[in-house]
Amino acid sequence: MAENWKPKNWDALMSGERCPVCDLIHTAKQEDEHGLAVADLRLSRLFLAKNQYVSGYCVMICRKHVIEPYELTADERMLFFDDLALAGKGLQEAFKADKMNYNILGNVVPHLHVHIVPRYFTDSAPNRPIDPTPKGQEVYLSATEYAERIKLIQTQIGAG
Repeated sequence: MAENWKPKNWDALMSGERCPVCDLIHTAKQEDEHGLAVADLRLSRLFLAKNQYVSGYCVMICRKHVIEPYELTADERMLFFDDLALAGKGLQEAFKADKMNYNILGNVVPHLHVHIVPRYFTDSAPNRPIDPTPKGQEVYLSATEYAERIKLIQTQIGAG
């Protein structure tokens, strides 16, 4: 039988009581250990992942604490998915990606967010999802390189 992966603080995370994503979104912090703020969109905030194992990898976080897209009102869903379309198109154009992947997970932190992963025909996972945490294959940039990527994305999405 598989091991239960439910963390002890799951109920507090679900309620938003101890949600680290809410803490990040509802403060003026422009970064955490995982990402750097790119732009505030209509119902979300876009972050450039610090681990750029794939050029342009970003995470878009809903500013409202919900776990699943169906918990948003119809108008909020429209805003959220419009944000996602804007971010995806901007990333594809900025980084000349061959395809975009969108991963809505939330198995570790149950707060609606999307991993937006540009894909390239030359990447490490042909014909399958790419591992978002390849141990030993992390790619960290200089402060200047992060700033350049953020500016490039902001230009493509009309923010900044």
